[in-house]
Amino acid sequence: MKDTPLAKYLRMLRDSHALKQDDIAKQLGITRGTYSHYENGRLTPPADALYKLSSIYHVSLDQLVRLSMEKDGEELMKFHSSEFVESDDDIKFNSDALYNNFLTECADMSKDELAKWVTIEDRELLHYYHRLSGRDKRIVKFFLKAVAIMK
Repeated sequence: MKDTPLAKYLRMLRDSHALKQDDIAKQLGITRGTYSHYENGRLTPPADALYKLSSIYHVSLDQLVRLSMEKDGEELMKFHSSEFVESDDDIKFNSDALYNNFLTECADMSKDELAKWVTIEDRELLHYYHRLSGRDKRIVKFFLKAVAIMK
């Protein structure tokens, strides 16, 4: 058993939600044995499983990905998510996917219901944000995260 940071975290999450390995395996569409391998560090969950786990446990996908890249407490590679965005097209594609997902989720909302989620200020920020270059978007995201963490 390789007690990786991700394996420990997955066990802790499952225990804190009072779930069985079989419960999580069913939600992931895999066998209990395969999920057991995720929790004992024999297998690293693939990207789609990490995505589903982040949804099930309401945790950051970024955190699960980072933990999956660590072995025995040592990071295999140090990176920032911004390093994987190589062009403005990457940002546009990701933003479009997120926006389309948002629209799908909100399709049944009335204009008033939607206004509760997206204020005038939100729309103004998005308008200016989408006019920025990829580099400037990364700087803005870094700044916003830093300010949010300090509060």
